[in-house]
Formats: sequence, C-alpha cells, structure tokens
Amino acid sequence: MAIFEGSFTTASTLKVGITRIITPGTVIEEGMLIAKKNNWITAIYLSEENSNASYEWGISKADVSTGELITMEGKSLSKLFDEIVKLDSSEIIVGSNEIKKLLIKENNQIIYTVSQETTFGINEANYLIKKYFQIANLEGIGLKNLNNATRSLGGLLNYLEKINPSNLDKDSSVKISLDFPQIQFCHDKLIIDYQTQKNLEIKNTQRENNYVGSLLWSIDRTYTCMGARCLRRWIDSPLLNVNEIYKRQNIILNFIESKQVRIDTQNLLRAMGDLERLAGRACAGHANPRDLIAISEGLKKLPKIKSIIKLFKYDLPDWTDHLKNIDEELLELADTISFQLVENPPLNISEGGIIHDGVDNILDGLRNLMDDYSEWLNKEELKERKISKISNLKIQFHKNFGYYISINKSKVNLAPQHWIKRQTLTNEERYITSEIKNKENKIFQIKSRASSREYEIFCELRNLVAEKTKQIRSIAKSIASLDALLGLSITSVENNFIKPSLIPINDALTENHTKIIAGRNPIVEQLLNDKKFIANDIYFDDNQKLIILTGPNASGKSCFIRQIGLIQILAQIGSFVPANNAEIKISDRIFTRIGAVDDQSSGQSTFMVEMSETASILNQATSSSLVLLDEIGRGTSTFDGLSIAWSVSEYLAQKIRCNTIFATHYHELNYLKNSNKNIQNFQVLVEQNNEQLIFSHMIVEGGSNKSYGIEAAKLAGVPKEVIEKAKSVLNSLEKNNKLNYDIK
Repeated sequence: MAIFEGSFTTASTLKVGITRIITPGTVIEEGMLIAKKNNWITAIYLSEENSNASYEWGISKADVSTGELITMEGKSLSKLFDEIVKLDSSEIIVGSNEIKKLLIKENNQIIYTVSQETTFGINEANYLIKKYFQIANLEGIGLKNLNNATRSLGGLLNYLEKINPSNLDKDSSVKISLDFPQIQFCHDKLIIDYQTQKNLEIKNTQRENNYVGSLLWSIDRTYTCMGARCLRRWIDSPLLNVNEIYKRQNIILNFIESKQVRIDTQNLLRAMGDLERLAGRACAGHANPRDLIAISEGLKKLPKIKSIIKLFKYDLPDWTDHLKNIDEELLELADTISFQLVENPPLNISEGGIIHDGVDNILDGLRNLMDDYSEWLNKEELKERKISKISNLKIQFHKNFGYYISINKSKVNLAPQHWIKRQTLTNEERYITSEIKNKENKIFQIKSRASSREYEIFCELRNLVAEKTKQIRSIAKSIASLDALLGLSITSVENNFIKPSLIPINDALTENHTKIIAGRNPIVEQLLNDKKFIANDIYFDDNQKLIILTGPNASGKSCFIRQIGLIQILAQIGSFVPANNAEIKISDRIFTRIGAVDDQSSGQSTFMVEMSETASILNQATSSSLVLLDEIGRGTSTFDGLSIAWSVSEYLAQKIRCNTIFATHYHELNYLKNSNKNIQNFQVLVEQNNEQLIFSHMIVEGGSNKSYGIEAAKLAGVPKEVIEKAKSVLNSLEKNNKLNYDIK
C-alpha cells in the first residue's frame, strides 16, 4: 500500500508523490501489529553454488516498530531452510528470481519479495551500512569479515530506503530508526530447529497451532507487551553461557525471596506503555499526544524501578546498569512532556486542545483573544434575549454552520427582523445576525492560528522525543527483561518451580551428569484440572547416555520425553524448572523426532520424512546435544524398521554419545543393553485388571515386553471378532520370535 502526500508550490500547483509504501514488514501503526510479538522484515543473501553443503548465506532481520536488528550467517541449504521456517517473518526479501525459485522449491508456503540484485553486492552493502549508521568502518559494529551477513544487511537497508523515499520531502518521509545490529552465532545459543519447536510445542500447539497449551503460554506472566516479546525471543534462543543464565536466575531469586518487591514491581509495570514501539512511532513522526504522555508516564517510573533494583542481591546481568544509572535527560524529557501536554488530549491533533496554558506566549495570546470573543458571544446572547424577550435563547456552534441563534419553534413569532433564518429543524429554528457572522470570521481565524500553533509546539515536542529514541529503547529493553524475569518468578511461585544447578557445556572437570528429581511437564501440569500430575525422575551419566523407553500407547511416554526437552529449555533461558531438584548439563542443541506425516509439498512419504529427520539428527548432533526420539522405523516393514531403529540407537550411544531418550514399541531394542554399557531400559508402568488397562504414568527401570495395542484397540471400539483374531495372530508371532535374550 502506497501513501501519497502533496504540498503547494509558489505557483499554487500541487506537488504530489509517494512518500511511503506500507508493506507487511514495515508497519508501525499500533492497530496493525500484534502487541506481544515482533514484526520482522528479513533479507536473505545466498551465494551462487551448486551443491547443498557449499551454499553460504546471510540473514538480517529487523523490527521497524522496535528498532531491533539481528544478523547472522551460515552454510548449507538445509540450515538456511531451517532458519527461514523459524524466522516467523512478515516479509522476506531476496536478491533475485533465481534465489526465490530455489527457496520456493523447498517450501512453497513461504512468500518472498525480490529486491534489486545489486543491493546484495558487498561494496554497495558496505556503503549503505556505513551511511545508515554514520560510521567509518564495519569493524565497530562487529561485521568485519562477515561478508554474507553484511550483504544481507545491505539488501535490507536498501529495501527500506526504496519503500520509504526521502528525496521528495524529508519532513514527510517516515524516519526508520534501527539499533546497531546484534550479531548472532550458532555457538552462542542453544539451537532449536523448527521441527523441535513444533514437536515440543514451544510457542504453539502442534495439532491446532494454538497459543494455549504451548510452553510459552505456560510460563508467560509478563505485564508489558515488550516483556512478552522479550520472553518470546529468549525461548527462541536459550543461552549456553552458564554465568549469564545464573544472573537471570538471581533476579528470579530476588523476586521470589521478597513478595513485597514482587508486588511493587507488578504495580509499576502493570500500567507501563510499550516504550519500544511508542518511541519508534515518535521517531517516525507518527506518535500522537497520547503516545507521548504514555512515554512520559513510563519514564517517570524509572526512579522507583531503580530503587527496586538497588534492593537486589547477588550478581546481576549487565542490562540492570541501565536501570541503576538512569539517564537524567530522559527524566527531564518526561517532565517536559507533562508540562506541555494536557493529561487527556483529544485524538485529533489538528484541532487544538492538547497544549497547556503557559507553555507558549504566542499561543497564550491567541487564547486570550479567544476568551475575549467568548465573552462577546455571552454578552451578545444576553442582548438578543433582551431584544427578543426569549429567555431560553442560546447562541450555539455547529462545525458546518458556524455560530447561530437557537430558539424553540413555538417562539418563532418573537424573532426580530434583523435575524436571518438559517435552518429549520423539527423542534428548533436557527438564525444568524450580521454581527455574529462578522465576529465568526475573526473567531475562526484566531482558532485556526491557535490550532496551528499548538500543532507546531506538539511537533517540536515529538522531535525532542525522537532525538531520544535510542535511549528510550535501550531502557525499554532493560524493563522488558525485568518484566520477563518477574513473570518467570510468578510462574515459579504459582507452580512450585525450583532453581536448577547447571553444568557448563565445556566443563571437563565436572561429571557430565543430568539429574532431575520428580520432574514435571509444565504444560500438561497446568492443563490438568482436578488430577495430580505424576512426577518422574531422569538421570544421564556415562553409564546411562541412551534410555530405551517402552510402554503402551497413551501411557505417557511422549509426555515424558517432551518434559525433558521443556525442562532443558527452561533451564537455559534462566527460568526455574518444574521439579523437586535438578542438576542439568547445558546442551548445544535439542533434536526431536516425534510422529511424522506425509510432506505433500515435496512429495515425501511419511517414512521418507521420518528418515530425513533422523538423518539430520545423526549428521548434526554432538556429545553435548539432547536427542528425544519417539519411534523410528514404523513406516516400513517390521524387520526393516527394527533394524534401522537398532542401528540408530547404537550409533547415538557409541558414536555420538549424547543424552538420548528413545521411546519405542520395538521391545527387541531392550536387548541393546546387553551389548552396550551406556544403554539402559525404562518402562511406563501399566496394570491390567480384567482386560482393562490402568495407566500409572510412572517411569521405572526395566524393559516392557508388551505394548497392549490389542487392548487399546478394544477400548477404541474395534469389533470383538477382530480383537480375537488379532490375539491369535499375536500369539503365533510371539512363538516364532528368534530373539531369546533376557530383557532386563
């Protein structure tokens, strides 16, 4: 959507041109944005290579409404596609139709916009970045030797410039203010690919894509929109650095230790406006008086937030320094806004009524003249009452007709001859006089001058706020982080979460153990109404790296393995976790393979999707990864599937040696324990009472030798004749089973 604006030249001709093109990724209007979610616009640079592994790429994404800018680079098409799906962008920019076709071939559900190919050149990108950020070189913002990231950022900045031209009128063009880019590296964050996000239902449920029932839903108790966005970013990219995680934990601990501090912070944040986006609208010249007042009210709370931070103990994150050392200029700006703007200004900023008296001498003089004319109108009303002898006569105003004399229709016969009839209504007659009409023109002129002066003062004030955009956004990000951690502390109190101990990813001096006592699934636990969640332990060490988990359908295997992944993510964003005690080794990646369906867009069958996901895990997992598998090999023949599952399990246990849980109905995999020292068997306890299954949801040591599939089919309503035949076939198959090792 394009916005046209015009201005009169000296020759009284209207100059018209496009000043702004609104695209999905460049929206800044409040009503068009999702408050608790970033609105990303993304540019992708892709090198020209022929093989999947040889491709190099760069990705830069920006949220124009908040000023956030993130850039990264990597290799291989598979990793690029994984990042694209995770982006959740409103708009994606690429440099050519060839790249667009290549990306669409992989996933035709994503829409791409083609920009000018030259904008992704390294020289053009260098020039645009240095020009935009007003810097001499790229080293200062961390882009030195990151050519692919630089190319993508150059393409993004060029696109933003193209759709927001400033060559027509600098005052009419929306000013886009972006922060210096945050450089993201794969080794800095816990990598959670799209499939894992989907399987673990981190931000949306897998089946219906709902927010309710996701991990984010279960822990989000934030009070501000910027806090909610912050928590969403954290859950997308959990930390690897134990010290940074502990600093987040410390803030949660401070909140938990003092209920009063928690309540005071809640009260401060409850009415806090979205300072990130409010500042962005001010910078863009789109903020209204109510936006500025919201900024002022938010900034005025900084001293109280500072006093709360000073009460905190322990080692705190660096961003708390912004809250402890407040920029006095921001407080002065807040006072200036309060001094100049009325508390409840009208939405229409062009009709006046937004600036306090005493702010501007010219405006005060015009208002004094308005008061004089108002006094004249009052006297004129009394005079006309006396002349006409109509006691309830009133001089009123209508925006289309101006000032007029209003009388009841029954008094028409008393209207003097100098009155001029203006309008007849059902119960009212309206008149004007030459005196009122003469004064009206002067009143309108004064009103127009006063309104114009108010608008000028407001624009000057808005420009003052715009000059402080980066400072306001910086303090807003700190408030957002505080809000996110306050929310996590409330979640911890409400759901009895505990502070986990953490083992660094590269700590060679500490045993690489993960031990969770009475762990719980944070999503399922909150969805249960009257039932109590059955907690279970999990333990990984050198003798127990891979767990074969068996048990019947609907007994809780999938819930348990998801639980392990969710607790790992919570621990690495700095949250407390649902358990009685927890010692957790930091993971570099979480892989899941839970269920599979046909991928019709790429023509892959269920089994091929399953094998592709399995291949991705085996090729990318490290000894520090967490792998959660729920069935492998079920999409082919029994012996084929069992063979693949067996081989995959041994590869994970012997070659990669990462923490793994493998939930399966192949009970033969229990025999792996006999030949592998680091594989252990666990099962979900189930009781059978008069052919009725009773699930305990308890995980205990030992392998199960029965899936109870026939019993489950009976509960589902399968005809009795079919059930009996199935039992007969099962007995025959079990007798011919060649594997005769003891299951332990």
